Amino acid sequence: MNKILKILLLGLIIWAIPFLSSFFVWDMATNAPRVSVGWFNALMAFTGAIGFAIAAGVYFSNIKKDSVKEGWTAGILWYVELLVLDLIFLVGLFQMQIANYFSMLLTYLNVWVISVAIGYIKK
Repeated sequence: MNKILKILLLGLIIWAIPFLSSFFVWDMATNAPRVSVGWFNALMAFTGAIGFAIAAGVYFSNIKKDSVKEGWTAGILWYVELLVLDLIFLVGLFQMQIANYFSMLLTYLNVWVISVAIGYIKK
């Protein structure tokens, strides 16, 4: 399988797990979580960590050389992919306010940073 395609498919897992889990606590009628914002954010962080652990485990398990480069590549691609998917679905489809979207720029940096760290650790 093409390396870029593999990274993007794994990125879809990182994004989809929290997205799908949010449906269990999101009230579509009021367009707000049924739980407190703090609990909702904690759920998104927890399920995002699960998705990232799966994707990183699958991707980095087969990396034998150039692990730092692979960490940077996967991290950047996943970061951009997560932002684009949220822009399309949350802002475009679910009408999230663009001002609320900007916090994702910082939130998803953890995927980039941890991917690079895994690359250095494997080195």
